[in-house]
Amino acid sequence: MRSPVSSSHAGWRRRPGPGNALFGCWGHHLPVASVDVELVWRALTTADIPAVSALYGAAESVDDTGELLSEEDFAESFAESDLPGGSLAVLVDDVLAAYGLVALRDNPVGTHRVRLDGMVHPEFRRNGIGRQLLPRLVTMARELHAARHPAMPMVATTMVESRSAGHVALAESLGFSADRHFYELEVALGESLAQVPISSAYEIVPFSPARDDEVRQVCNAAFAAHWGSTERSPEEWAASFTNSKRFVPETSFLALEDGAVIGFVLARHYPVVEELTGVRELWIGDVGTLAEHRGRGVASALLSWTLAQAKAQGYDRAGLSVDTANPTRALGVYERAGFEVARTWIDYGLRSS
Repeated sequence: MRSPVSSSHAGWRRRPGPGNALFGCWGHHLPVASVDVELVWRALTTADIPAVSALYGAAESVDDTGELLSEEDFAESFAESDLPGGSLAVLVDDVLAAYGLVALRDNPVGTHRVRLDGMVHPEFRRNGIGRQLLPRLVTMARELHAARHPAMPMVATTMVESRSAGHVALAESLGFSADRHFYELEVALGESLAQVPISSAYEIVPFSPARDDEVRQVCNAAFAAHWGSTERSPEEWAASFTNSKRFVPETSFLALEDGAVIGFVLARHYPVVEELTGVRELWIGDVGTLAEHRGRGVASALLSWTLAQAKAQGYDRAGLSVDTANPTRALGVYERAGFEVARTWIDYGLRSS
C-alpha cells in the first residue's frame, strides 16, 4: 500500500503507501447466523507478535494475496500503533484466532482515512468472527479519531484483494463501498529491460542522506493533489525511509535540475519475500516528479535507471502499486517499463455518520 509516478505513491501493499502499514485480509467470512465458539477479546500486546505473525502466515498460505510479512514487519507496525485503544486479539481456548489493528494517519487533510487491518485464522473461519471484529475496529477507529481530529470527517477503510470473495462480501455487507482500485504490478529483471535516457537538462544521482529532508519536501509537493495522500512529517518520513531497515538507499535515485531534486525513485527490500519464495524483489515504494517537470520523461528515465541498477545488484524482480485512476498516466509509464498487472486491490471505505 503500500503511491505515485509523476505524483503517485508507487507502493503500499506489504509495503507502506497511502495508509503506511500492513494490509488487512479478513479471509472467507460470509455472514452466519451465530458464533459456534466462545471468544475472548482483549487488546494486543507486543508479546503477541510471534502468534500474529504465525496466524498471518497460515492465512496467507490459503489466501495467496502476495502479502508476505515477517515478525519484524509486525514489530514495526505494533510500534506505530495505539495497542491499548486500537487493537484486538480474539482468543479461542487461549489460542489466537484473529487479530485487528487500527492505523491512524499522521497528518490527515480534509478527510481522515483510518485503515483497519485484520485477519482470521483459516481454522476459525465461518464462525462469524470477522463479522464481529470489523465493526469493533470501526468503533475503535471512531473513538481514536474523535480524540485527535474531532472536527474532521472520518472514513474507516480496509484493503481487499479482489479475488477474496469472502472479504468483499463482508465489507459490503457492513456498508463499506469500493472507493478506489489499485493495481499491483511486477516486472522480471531480465535482458529485455527498456533503456530510457534522461534529458540533458537533468541528471540522475544516488539517494544521499544529506538530501533526506529535501526529498521529503519534494515528495510532499509531488503528491499534494494525489488521492489519499497526506503530507509526511519528518517523524513519519524517518520511519518509512531514513530509519527503516526496509529502505535501500543504494537502489534509490534522484533526478536533479541545477542541483535541486525534482524527481525520485525510493525503493525497499523485504527479505521475507526471498526467504519464502526464493525471489529477490525490489519494491518500488515511491516514484514522483514535481508537477512543473512532468511530461519530460523524468519518471521513465529514473525508473529505467533504477531497474537496471537493481538487476546489476542481483534483484530478480521489481514490484510496485498504482492507483488505477491516477490522473498523471502513471500506469502507462510503468507498462512501458515492462510492468504487468499481478493483482488488484480495492480500497473499501465506510463513512462516519
